[in-house]
Amino acid sequence: MMEGQARTMVQGAALCLASLTLALAGTTIPIAGVFFALLTPLPLVLLSVRHGRATALLGTLAVGAALAVLLGRGYVWIFYLEFGLPALVLAETIRREWAPETSVAAGSLAIIGGSLLGLFILSRDGGGVAAYLLGQLDLALQEAMALYNKMGFAPEEPGAVLAAAQQLQKFLLATSPGLFIAVALLITSANYFLARTGLARVSTNPGSDPGFAWKMPDALVWVFIASAALLLSGLPIVKQIGLNGLVVMMTLYFLQGLAIAAFWIRRLKLPAFVRVLGVALLLLQPLLLLLLTGVGLFDIWFVFRRQTLPRPPGA
Repeated sequence: MMEGQARTMVQGAALCLASLTLALAGTTIPIAGVFFALLTPLPLVLLSVRHGRATALLGTLAVGAALAVLLGRGYVWIFYLEFGLPALVLAETIRREWAPETSVAAGSLAIIGGSLLGLFILSRDGGGVAAYLLGQLDLALQEAMALYNKMGFAPEEPGAVLAAAQQLQKFLLATSPGLFIAVALLITSANYFLARTGLARVSTNPGSDPGFAWKMPDALVWVFIASAALLLSGLPIVKQIGLNGLVVMMTLYFLQGLAIAAFWIRRLKLPAFVRVLGVALLLLQPLLLLLLTGVGLFDIWFVFRRQTLPRPPGA
């Protein structure tokens, strides 16, 4: 009995430490640290599903308190709203065995709601959310230009580079709603499917891992078509709405294309190094992202996951 309780405490402490480490990586490791920080909810999801809601809540509070000591109180609310709350929501969806699409939607809504509340808190003294976002983009632009000059790559025409950067800044501000939702979807889906895979590996049921299952409702293709039509309308505000809609829909169909790729990898029983190579190519080759998005979209008509494999003669 005591050994079981001690094992539970050790596992819980290890998961909390993992979440704390991932959160700290986002503030200490350049570029790559951001990707590690996006997985901050994952250990808390595992903690909640394996050891209960109360333990997960205490663990989340403990990680937030540690961040307050190490980084300051300003980071605590960001952690609770953007990582802690979505982790508890995702754990609940896994516990209730909701469908992957519903689970990711619930977790994404938690991230969006928590992030909007956090933005509202941070922008109270700065003229509103839009002004705060514009200020953050200005700061990022200045830091990028300073790093560019420090590395010795001074442009021959700094004015042209600055103008291009400002155009990019305007584009990011215009598409910020769609990008915001897209990032929430990607963060939630990554944490959800990794958590479910980790839970399946420690489960006594060998067939408990359903893999990367994702199926978009066919009717949503009309949202994609409508967004494209709005983008081509030529009206400034309408174009912006259509562009944001396309960003969100392409993210959803990218997840569907990724599910199709995962299905065929498992169906063909490809070795692990092929999977690692595929992930590397996804990160390095943007055209592959577009290809998977197209596969996910055309799955409505071709149903790629129902295609049968050719059989050898006499099989």
